Amino acid sequence: MGKRILKAKDEKMLTKGLKKDIKWTPKKLTLAGIGILVPYTAILVYVISFRVPLGLIIVMILVPLIFFGGFSVLYFLTKNI
Repeated sequence: MGKRILKAKDEKMLTKGLKKDIKWTPKKLTLAGIGILVPYTAILVYVISFRVPLGLIIVMILVPLIFFGGFSVLYFLTKNI
């Protein structure tokens, strides 16, 4: 069994990452936000219909706002001009 020499194409496949980087644009961020917001709103309405304590409802509303607000600030502070 001799040692097989890799062709250039095979070398590129071994060194190149499998994931494709997503270039986040305002349009993609808006679509991702809508995709997350719609199911979360449905869950929130469902929880409210069971008359859970007001504190839980406030936490369920504030946590995503703080989370996405923080990521928005990070995006705008670190985006390439």
